[in-house]
Amino acid sequence: MTAAIIGGGITGLTAAYELVKAGERPYLIEPGAIGGMIRSVQKEGFTLECGPNVLVERPDLKSVLETLKLTDDVCYPAVNPYGQYVWYRKRARKVPSSVGQFIFSPLFGALNKVLLPYRAFVPGVLPGDNDDRSVLSFFGPLLGEEVVHNLLDPVLKGIYGGDVDDLSARQIFPGLWQAAKEGKSVVEYMRSRPSKGKPPILVVRGGIQRISDELWHAVENFVSFVPRRVARIVPLAQQRFRLNFHEGDSLEVDGCIVTTAAANSAQLVTQIDERLSADLSRVRVAGLSVVHLKVPRTQKLIPAAFGVLFPGGMPEDLLGVMFNSLIFPHVAPAQYHLLTVVLGGVQAHGRARNEQELRTRIPVLLKQLLGIREVEWLLMTEWPKAIPQLAVGYHKLVEQLDECEKRSPGLVFAGIDRGGVGVSDRIRIACEAVKRFRRVRVETAV
Repeated sequence: MTAAIIGGGITGLTAAYELVKAGERPYLIEPGAIGGMIRSVQKEGFTLECGPNVLVERPDLKSVLETLKLTDDVCYPAVNPYGQYVWYRKRARKVPSSVGQFIFSPLFGALNKVLLPYRAFVPGVLPGDNDDRSVLSFFGPLLGEEVVHNLLDPVLKGIYGGDVDDLSARQIFPGLWQAAKEGKSVVEYMRSRPSKGKPPILVVRGGIQRISDELWHAVENFVSFVPRRVARIVPLAQQRFRLNFHEGDSLEVDGCIVTTAAANSAQLVTQIDERLSADLSRVRVAGLSVVHLKVPRTQKLIPAAFGVLFPGGMPEDLLGVMFNSLIFPHVAPAQYHLLTVVLGGVQAHGRARNEQELRTRIPVLLKQLLGIREVEWLLMTEWPKAIPQLAVGYHKLVEQLDECEKRSPGLVFAGIDRGGVGVSDRIRIACEAVKRFRRVRVETAV
């Protein structure tokens, strides 16, 4: 029996690794660069992360790092605790991490400081009466709409590139959403969670790309690599599929794991599920521009801060500025800091960016906002289609993916369409997809 994996990013590589480990030799189909958006560049002594900048330490990621023997090269923050800041009223303001910081934080009004502790104990404050709500609508009764805009909007823009009045609370905060549906208070929900604390962030010495590189090295002799672009997945008799390539030829397989997303997945399933294809094609996708800069260590940055996240409406569609070398000193030479500036999101409306103009504008912007006066350009990376938007009602699309899998045994979806944009989430979703894929195989064999 033959399996195909469409997409050679971290999800596809993880799926390939899991299938190879189970004794299979799948086709791995990827027309572009192996690793997808995970891209690390070494330049002038700097380690530049052009895609994901940090990883969140979760079980599936830990397992992969251990398997690939990369644990000795894992680097945790040199500053602990480090500060996380958001831009509010023309200044960087620290996100409170203690009761004392909460009391004195300008991000919360006086009334909210009095009411929030009470609201956290009251069942039903978080609304659970709809199929879905925006993050703004969901958290507004708990935090107040002003706080949602001041705090959650810049944070979620930094993760998803979207707006709190569009993003789905059900999809992004599934645990809290379920607690609200059950009429639980926020405190009840927090008490029901495993008391392991917040998972730490980390990077890999030499670059996060080492994970995708090592995964590829582990499977390259055990997969059939196809550097083509699939145009259509055509269902055949006896639960088989034909993959039609843009070049005109095709490949028949017994099963297929799709790791692409949004419009790229839409075109694949037009002959399997027209409605799903149409809905996937309508998913908005946020583009991102990632700029790396070097700054002399003599320049003052916000002490012990990882960076600053910005709300909507900033010049150049600014989303965030990360002070990478403050938290992970090894990513820059001793005499320099490394800064990563991220621009774009849905607010940019897909506008293309002119690098020459940004070379002039970004230094001016950093000087005006953060007082950083000396910067030198290192690299700019464009991701025109970086993050599908998990908008209100997105759970219905996930349900369609589930239904399509049931109607087409052997076809499994594992792209960002299923949610989870971080590398740890991508690895987990790949592992879950392979389990579903192999379970269907066993069931159909019986």
